[in-house]
Amino acid sequence: MRHACRCALVALVLIGCKREVDSGSQAPVPAPAPAPVPAPVPAATHDAGVADRGPTWYRAVIRASDGVDAWFFLGVPAAGAPGQAIFKVGGHEVRSDATFDGKTLHVPLAVHQTAVEGTLGPDGVLHGTFTTSWRAWGASSLPLTATLVAAPAPGALATVASDAAAIDLGQPHSVWRVAMKESGVGKLTIDQTAPGDFAGMLLLDTGNIIYVAGNGRGDTLALCGFDGTSGYRLELAVAADRKHARGKFFGGHRLDWRETLTATRGADFTLAVKAKGARNRVKISLPDQPALAALEPGPLVVELAGSWCSTCRNAAPFLVDLYREYQPRGLHMVTLLYEFSGDHALDAQQAETFKKTYGVTWPVVPIPGGVDEFTEILPKGLDDINPAGFPIALFLAPDRSLVALHAGFPAADAPAEFRRVAAEFRANIEALLASAGTARSR
Repeated sequence: MRHACRCALVALVLIGCKREVDSGSQAPVPAPAPAPVPAPVPAATHDAGVADRGPTWYRAVIRASDGVDAWFFLGVPAAGAPGQAIFKVGGHEVRSDATFDGKTLHVPLAVHQTAVEGTLGPDGVLHGTFTTSWRAWGASSLPLTATLVAAPAPGALATVASDAAAIDLGQPHSVWRVAMKESGVGKLTIDQTAPGDFAGMLLLDTGNIIYVAGNGRGDTLALCGFDGTSGYRLELAVAADRKHARGKFFGGHRLDWRETLTATRGADFTLAVKAKGARNRVKISLPDQPALAALEPGPLVVELAGSWCSTCRNAAPFLVDLYREYQPRGLHMVTLLYEFSGDHALDAQQAETFKKTYGVTWPVVPIPGGVDEFTEILPKGLDDINPAGFPIALFLAPDRSLVALHAGFPAADAPAEFRRVAAEFRANIEALLASAGTARSR
């Protein structure tokens, strides 16, 4: 495994062990200035008892201790009515149960051990915090401010504080090969909804997927994101040819994952996910846990996940449907939950929260151990697996040989990528079942 600090940091996108990377000979990207605040919408849009009018939208920001901002849209349910908060980044949404009494907002994301809270001021502005209580790296709290907007339109995000002309990339869709200082190669897709307004998706070769959106003015493009677990900010200084850029990436629950990067625009490509454990037919031994020893023989899908893993949210509904479809045909499934907390009771509690949150009916088994022990607590037979790629699916034949491996999982609102991955999962499972049937007929 790569050294512990990088594994921990890239792994969880939540982590504070990484120092800011020196930019070397690259020209530095200016530190982000606070973006202009759009004119507020009258607070009367919070009329109580109007449960069917949809959420009230805010332009929200969380801010790191050194002033780095991550912007996103926050949808707040009607006052006094049961509802959900919505974290919206471009076309991607994350929803969570929330309470709002007309003054105080509370959004507990129990499965991720995070929360968003805010109090509505007389000026219609929410002031509050984004907190995390995840024990592996300690509790943290970032200030959050949210200002009313009429709708979550891309231009209202205003991630760049500049009166310069809007950046026009010339095409509605572009693909960029990103070289990050420590995290390696990534793929950035950018959809331009209008000159200066953008939404995108950053895919890392660990399997991690990050959704971002924002604006571009002059030569500066700033794309931000928030998934209920971490904030993100991708700053690019775009060259005049609009084909090259350099910049910085900020991430994590404290926004203290820092990397420099370069980006080159070009043809679409398939990003290879690095996982040496994908060798076909290597025998896999599951961790020594009673619940795993009791698994019935047969074709098996093993999900490596963590309750902290925001990308696991993307996979959960699909896996639930998949298990419902294939379990009657003899497929077994198990989730190995890597919490890295050092607290057995908390790990067990998180396993139950994970099952309840996602409606999981197969075994969810917490695996004890810290992130520095990750290679020792992995299923034996895997190599160079990074928890940044969670969820990782292992497709095992009845003899526990590895037939296929998949890292990461896209959201359903990235339909092309989602369809591709869904088809891959189904093909792997059909191959497992066919192999098991052949073995039984011998």
